[in-house]
Amino acid sequence: MRGKISFILSNPRHHAEILLPVVRELQADGQACHVISLAELRGLTTPAWDANGARIDRLLPVRRHAKGRPTTVRSDQVPRFDLRRLAQRAVWTAAVGPRLRWLLRGSSAVVIPNDAVFPYLQLVHSLRSRDVPFVLVQEGIRFKLPCDDEAAYGRNGAHAVCAWGQGSAEYFRSIGVPADRVQVTGNPRFDSVDPAYWKQEGEKSLAALGLGVAPLLFLSNPIELQGYGTVEFKLGLFATFLREARPTLELLGVPLVVKLHPHENPDDFRAEAAKIGMTISVSVNESLFALLAIARAAVVMASTVGLEALVFGLPLAVLQIPNHGFAFEYVDRGAALGLVPGSIHHGLSELLAGSRQTQGTADAFVERHLSNRGSAKQRVSEAILSVVGSC
Repeated sequence: MRGKISFILSNPRHHAEILLPVVRELQADGQACHVISLAELRGLTTPAWDANGARIDRLLPVRRHAKGRPTTVRSDQVPRFDLRRLAQRAVWTAAVGPRLRWLLRGSSAVVIPNDAVFPYLQLVHSLRSRDVPFVLVQEGIRFKLPCDDEAAYGRNGAHAVCAWGQGSAEYFRSIGVPADRVQVTGNPRFDSVDPAYWKQEGEKSLAALGLGVAPLLFLSNPIELQGYGTVEFKLGLFATFLREARPTLELLGVPLVVKLHPHENPDDFRAEAAKIGMTISVSVNESLFALLAIARAAVVMASTVGLEALVFGLPLAVLQIPNHGFAFEYVDRGAALGLVPGSIHHGLSELLAGSRQTQGTADAFVERHLSNRGSAKQRVSEAILSVVGSC
C-alpha cells in the first residue's frame, strides 16, 4: 500500500497557492496527502487552508518570534556565514530535524518548493539518506544570482523538478539537473487567475489607498538576500528611482504605489520618499493580484512579480542594478523596458506611454515561462505520481 504524499511549504501565500491546488487534485483522486507548514518557523502564521481533507500540521505550534512589522537587517548586523551555519545545524539537530522526521513517517514521497536553504537543504540530505524520493516544485523565476547559496537550487537530487516553462527547464538543465528529471508542468497558481475578478478587488484596494487613478507599481523584493549588495544599497537604488521618476509622475499625474515583500520594512521606503518630499503609497496588506489588475504599469528589480505583471497585461520595466545589469531575461527578450539610473525619466515616459512593448512579445514571454496554464495542477500531480510509482 502506498504511503501518504507529504507537502512542505514555508510561505503561506505563494507556496500555498502553488502547492495546495495539487494537494486538492490528488486528494480528489483518492491519494492521501499531508501538508506540513513551516510558516511559524519563519515568523509567519499558518492560515486555515482548504486542503480538501488532507491533514495539515504546523512544524512549530507558535510563531518563532513576534512579527508585527518586518525588521530590516542592516549590513553591519548580518551574522557571519559560518556562525549562521552553526546555529542552523544546532536548530536542525535539536528540534526541526526530529520533528520533521516524525511528521514525515510513512511518506511515499515528499514535495518541496526549495532544496537550497534552511531547513530544506538539511531535509533533502535526510531524505536521501533514508531513500525517500522528493519532488522539487519551482517557487520562483530562476536565473544566475550572485548569492552562492541560491546557485545550488535544483541540484540536490530531486527525483523530479517541476519547471514552470521551457525557460526554466533550460536553466535547470544548464546547471546540471539531468534532463530526464526536469518536467515542464507550469505553475498551478495561475490555473484559475481571472483578471476580471481581480479588477473588482483592485478597485477596493485603490479606495483603501486613497487613490483615484491607476498607479505605477514599484514591485520591490529583498535583492540583498539574492546577493545584490546590502539593504542600504537597495534603498539607495530606490531613492535614485524616486528622484528621477518624480518629474515624470508629477507631470502625468500618476501616483506611485510601492508593493513590498514580507521581509521588507515599509518605514524604510517611506523614509526615502520623505527625504525628497515625495508622496508615495506603500502597500503591505493589499493583494498583489488586486493591485496588478488596476495598475497602469509596473517596475521590478529582480523578482517573479514581473512575470505576474505581464500575465495581467501590464507594461513592464526593469530597474538596472548597478554593477549587475538587468536581472532575469525580461529586458533581453524584449518583454520589458530597461530603466538605467541616470536616464530613468526617459524610460519611464516610454513605459507609461506604452510606446515600445508589444502584447505579442509579452505573450510569447509568458508562454516561455508559464506553460500549461489551466492544467498545471494536473501536470504537477502526474509528475509526483510518476516518482511514487517508480520507487
